Amino acid sequence: MKKKVSWLLYSIIFFVVVIIDRLTKAWALMLPVNGMRINQFLSFDLVFNRGISLGLLSSQDTVMFIAVSAIIICITGMLIWYTYIVYKKEKLIIGHILALAGAFSNIVDRFIFNGVIDFIMLSFRKWSWPVFNVADISVVCGVFIMLFWYRK
Repeated sequence: MKKKVSWLLYSIIFFVVVIIDRLTKAWALMLPVNGMRINQFLSFDLVFNRGISLGLLSSQDTVMFIAVSAIIICITGMLIWYTYIVYKKEKLIIGHILALAGAFSNIVDRFIFNGVIDFIMLSFRKWSWPVFNVADISVVCGVFIMLFWYRK
C-alpha cells in the first residue's frame, strides 16, 4: 500500500510540474516581440533553444538538432530505467521525478516547436544568465536533490 501512495504522490508531482511548465510556455508564446522587462534583474524574452542546457550545442542544422534530441531522449530513457530501479528499492525518487518532468516537457517542445521554449532571463548590469524555463528549473532542482541524496 505504501508504494501505491508514493507512486500516486510522485505522479501528481510529475504532472503538476509539467502542467505549470506547459502553461508558462503558452504564456511565453504570447509575449511581445521585444519581450517584457519586469525590473533590472528579471525579464521575459521568447527564445527557441535547439541545443541543450544554457544554449550549448545550439544549431540551425537539422541533423545536429535531431542528433542532440536523440541523445536527450536516450539519457531521459536511462533516467526512467534508473528511477524505476531506485523506486523498487523503496528509496526516495523525488529528485528523479523532478528531473524527468522537466526533461519530458522540454522533449515535448522539441517535437512541437523544433526547439525548447525558453523565456526567463536573469541579468544584472552587463551580466546575464542564459534564458531558461520552468522545466529547466525542475531538472536542476531534481539533479541537486539526487546529488544531495546520494552524497549520504
